[in-house]
Amino acid sequence: MWCGPQFDRFNERLKLDAARRGRIDSALSHFDAFCRQDDQLKVALAEAPFLQGSVATNTAIRPLVGDEFDVDVVYGFQLLLFKEEHRKPMPIFGWFVSRVQEDEYYRTRLIRKNRCVRINYAGDFHVDIIPSTTEATGCQPYAVPARDLSDWTANDPKGFSQWVRRRDVASGLVDASGDGVFVRCIRYMKRWRDQFFGDDTAMSSLLLTTVLGKHEASQKNYQPPLPDPLFPQYQTDAAYLYDLARLTYSCLIQPTPGAFQHPTLTAENLARDLDAQGLSLFLKRLDSFIGHLRTAIWAKTDAEAISSYRKAFGNTFPE
Repeated sequence: MWCGPQFDRFNERLKLDAARRGRIDSALSHFDAFCRQDDQLKVALAEAPFLQGSVATNTAIRPLVGDEFDVDVVYGFQLLLFKEEHRKPMPIFGWFVSRVQEDEYYRTRLIRKNRCVRINYAGDFHVDIIPSTTEATGCQPYAVPARDLSDWTANDPKGFSQWVRRRDVASGLVDASGDGVFVRCIRYMKRWRDQFFGDDTAMSSLLLTTVLGKHEASQKNYQPPLPDPLFPQYQTDAAYLYDLARLTYSCLIQPTPGAFQHPTLTAENLARDLDAQGLSLFLKRLDSFIGHLRTAIWAKTDAEAISSYRKAFGNTFPE
């Protein structure tokens, strides 16, 4: 059973609603206006602040009760405007924090993190703002501070968003909001992750989106090939998700050297913090997830199918 109406409602429950998107847009607009009014930030500003991460790729999901989600914002600045002795992350980051603290609203909500400034908003999200430059030699297209602020490290927020968008376009099954089935399935898999993994075992959104995106189910050139694919013969979210999960599992059970590479920064290993035990746990639970999907798809009644989908995703899947 495909349970299309339930998946439609599930997606609506997960994706950020208009009110949340409006609050995010308002927070970004406030920061943009502040940057253009502050005497120093506006001089160093290289481009308008922009979103990166899950909100930028439209794969962010509403949090489980009591959890907050991140909104990641990039402040692009001109590194070469600073004196040469000040072009390291430590002095740049200290300067950036001091400027953000000039805003009265931010000052009472600011938390200094390892390499970003976090602004806590009342409710269910916070904004992490990271300074980034295109002018650091050897760190292209963007450079952001390393976690210990000792040096710059490469980042490609726009390239990653474009990579996700290409996979979403290829996947098809576009809904009324303009989202393809790939983006919807990333949302489903994030809820699965949040439901069945703790903070210490959960894959980051970047890594999870990458490993799934490298096995986008409309493609047919995988080795080993997927036995008995359901998609695109069956144009449903459940069929696509079942193939996506099986492809990911079969390709990660014996991962190739590039399995966890950043899709546009191939020198970056996104699984550097994922040890063998963590990967084994991920695959074990993914295999169980696939089993529940299989049972649901071949169920004889809607009730039996929904029961299995709820075992796969947790009780937030609609009845």
